[in-house]
Amino acid sequence: MSDCIKNCKLCDKMILSQAITFTGGNLVVDLPARAYENRTKYCIVFAQTIPTTATINAPVVFTINGGTTQYPFVNKDCTPIYASQVRTRRIYPSRVNTAVNTAGVFKYVGDCCLPSNATTVATSIPAETTPTPTTR
Repeated sequence: MSDCIKNCKLCDKMILSQAITFTGGNLVVDLPARAYENRTKYCIVFAQTIPTTATINAPVVFTINGGTTQYPFVNKDCTPIYASQVRTRRIYPSRVNTAVNTAGVFKYVGDCCLPSNATTVATSIPAETTPTPTTR
């Protein structure tokens, strides 16, 4: 049985943001206080206007009830979601994953990845160097 009710306006998993700010280079979306359970789906609505000062490259993060811990918002392919990818008054189906990161992440689980026009630096994970064995 699915844990998602198709009529979100009656569902207790529909979450309206309390505030949206641009702070420390991040688009910070504050969610109401509650327990966000691992592997549970929530339909998050960005209820406030996105600040005009936010840059398109600003990663979207969530805080809970004005707290300082920031939980990244990631795409279904695990790439970060940026301010250029989100809109106000839209529903973003997301699933909480507490096994990732030290605190957890909110993972977008919509039909397709959110498109991005943010410019990010493409870097590679450096190859490990193998120490040269010493001979005696």
